[in-house]
Amino acid sequence: MNESEIAEKRVLPFLINELKWPKDLISPYGRVPVQIGANMVWADFVCYISTGGKRIPWLLVEVKKTGIAEQAVSQAESYSLILGARYFCVIDGNEDNKPQFYATGDTQGQRIGLQSIPSLPLADFLKPINTLPFTSDILNIADLFIKGLKEEPKFLNDTEKHEEKLHRINEGLFRNIDILKSKNIKEIIDKNLMIKLPNKNEVFKHIDNDLDRFKNLLRFLLHFKGDTVANLDRALDKEGLYHIKGGGPFFITQLLAGANMNEYVVLEDNISKSLQSLGITDIMVKSDTAKGYIYVNDICKRIFKEILEQRLRTAGYYFGLAAVHNFLWHYYAHFMEKRTWYP
Repeated sequence: MNESEIAEKRVLPFLINELKWPKDLISPYGRVPVQIGANMVWADFVCYISTGGKRIPWLLVEVKKTGIAEQAVSQAESYSLILGARYFCVIDGNEDNKPQFYATGDTQGQRIGLQSIPSLPLADFLKPINTLPFTSDILNIADLFIKGLKEEPKFLNDTEKHEEKLHRINEGLFRNIDILKSKNIKEIIDKNLMIKLPNKNEVFKHIDNDLDRFKNLLRFLLHFKGDTVANLDRALDKEGLYHIKGGGPFFITQLLAGANMNEYVVLEDNISKSLQSLGITDIMVKSDTAKGYIYVNDICKRIFKEILEQRLRTAGYYFGLAAVHNFLWHYYAHFMEKRTWYP
């Protein structure tokens, strides 16, 4: 088994059945960002407690394929220190090996090995809780976003165009893939996707030289089922079946958002900066990797469903998920400093 299979088949059942940890308070595998200097890494599992209206890391779990080496323990300890988890654990794929538990010390190397599983917190600390801190700040800014759509014609027009372009991508590229010609594809990309030279020339050359490969990428993005991180990694793999020269993460995820408009958002660094500024994420998670993109995208979907959608409908606007892009991007790029949504 690989680490992902070990995580799903051995570790997650252990956390739920043996530790009796509520599933709602266990992070999805590999989805907890950890900032180490200038680098972003991803913790395997974090078991949280709920207190004061927030989820607090309690137990960090590192998954390894075989064996529990000193390096793995030190790695788990460093993640635990950064996240502020009281305990950490290392588990491998060998069921004969018991998970190793540690109490996190004050600094690296001060961990304390435990002979047994740490005691479960009291039930009051294990009640499900909203995973995102939607404070009054973001609720107020969402109201100002609606006000901006009403009072700033250029901003409304920009938001409409953003949604229209995704519709054109969806209808032009994904409705009739089999009959698409190179010329049609390049026209749609040129008018509706954000891609700069020389990357655009490389993509167009690839479409002309290997149209079937590009169509296979479109089919793959349209039927994007299963493990979303693994799928996106496949689409971004430069040695993989779907690689298009010049088509980097931003290009691929724009196509993905066009193919599945209710599931994926066009993301860019200003959106991640906005989430950090609003206190929704503790760190700036870039969206140019599969894990980073899916992490930020999941937050954006919740913002739309829990904050924006009803406000938009009440105001008479019927934008879809694409509205989150303009809300967060323009907030950080313009509104936060200039108090206007469009320059």
